Amino acid sequence: MATIFRDLSYRYQCLYDAIARLAALSVGGNARFGQLAWANLTVSAETKVLDLCCGSGQTKQFLVQYFPDVTGLDAAPLSLQLARKNVPSANYVEAFAESMPFGDCHFDLVHSSVAMHEMRSGTIATNL
Repeated sequence: MATIFRDLSYRYQCLYDAIARLAALSVGGNARFGQLAWANLTVSAETKVLDLCCGSGQTKQFLVQYFPDVTGLDAAPLSLQLARKNVPSANYVEAFAESMPFGDCHFDLVHSSVAMHEMRSGTIATNL
């Protein structure tokens, strides 16, 4: 999602979801897109996962199938409301990725899809 759509996508989740679904077609659709990030990782069921900029939970529905401890973080209250409805088994935190409320090394794995291009260089914490 281009930065010019950031504010609009926070207010209109349907806009974000439509663009995300369209972008996922390039790799075979949402199901394939949702699994690409960890397809070749060696992880355990105890792995603590942060879904950074989780949106309405499109990827989280796949993450919770592999990891029992998934936390979704997003700055948009509407996105989190939909994510809680779509994937009730995950945890959720409302915050910007640039100022996360977690201590050092809180997560074993951080997943982010279609979000890093929205950040200014050097604003994401590296000690997750």
